[in-house]
Amino acid sequence: MSASLFLKRSVKTAASIAGIGNRIIRKHDGSVHVLAYHRVVADIAKAENEAIYGIVISTETFRRHCELLKQNYEVVSIDDAAAFIRGEVRYSRPVAVITFDDGYADFYTEAFPVLRDLGLTATVFLPTGFIGADKPLAHDRLFWLLKTALESKTSVSNGLERAGFVEPKCDRLLSKGRLLDATDILVHQPDELRERMIAELELELASVLRPYPTEYRLLNWHQVSEMAAAGIDFGSHTVRHVVLSCESRETVHFELTQSKAELESKLGRSVNSFAYPNGKVDEDIRFAAIAAGYVSAVTTQTHTNDQGADLLMLGRTSLCEESTRGILGTYSRNVAALRLGI
Repeated sequence: MSASLFLKRSVKTAASIAGIGNRIIRKHDGSVHVLAYHRVVADIAKAENEAIYGIVISTETFRRHCELLKQNYEVVSIDDAAAFIRGEVRYSRPVAVITFDDGYADFYTEAFPVLRDLGLTATVFLPTGFIGADKPLAHDRLFWLLKTALESKTSVSNGLERAGFVEPKCDRLLSKGRLLDATDILVHQPDELRERMIAELELELASVLRPYPTEYRLLNWHQVSEMAAAGIDFGSHTVRHVVLSCESRETVHFELTQSKAELESKLGRSVNSFAYPNGKVDEDIRFAAIAAGYVSAVTTQTHTNDQGADLLMLGRTSLCEESTRGILGTYSRNVAALRLGI
């Protein structure tokens, strides 16, 4: 364990014992606490080695989270939470919303059975262009390519330059083992450029590149329909999971309206909620979401949402396996209670 990781776990553990955690996420009767997850996995050790840090949680830990949420909150969909924030409905307990970004297939195999067993709902935000397609999201492909370059000590500069992106910093970061920082640079680019970079890096690394992990795959429409019929809620996450702040106004409009239209066609109902990819949002993007017909949208800003809050700028608490580990590196109920705002 690194010194920095030990320190972080020590601080979390001490704060949870003392009960002095981040007060802005403490529940109260007029609040809505939105939780954000990505992937729920059976093999956490494998997933933490193959996935971007901070997007995986074990099935066992997710169940523990859900049990705590059920005991302490009224767990509702994002649409019902929006009605509560507008003052249209009342609940006898603080309100929580379980959300999932990206629509990974393991939501169906791992998370959905837990939610069904406990009688809970969740809202899943889907990038419609990848649903049912045998193609991982760009951030997963870029992570895997840079991970391969790091492990094989292969320079990525030539491939990136052929794609039209001159960025020597990536090789320097990889030489220092800073894989996530290098990935972050490439992810936060226009989607057309990202796809060119991916194609060139696949060529550059062809001799050492292993297939993308099957765990990167997303849901298909049959699974979405089945879960929608069972009470799982779905919202939009654009078509291609683009970083909206990197795109033109025309692209932003297309991504917001096309994904909404396809979801409504597939589900046979109105789709009112949206998740900003990578949490990137400014006033122009917020207004574009309103113009596209969304009633609510979630960010990656960490705060609870009181009645009267801006429905297009809802805060969330992002969670993964590491989020609720204590000083010993294992699940801590006290730390979980702190992070879940209990």
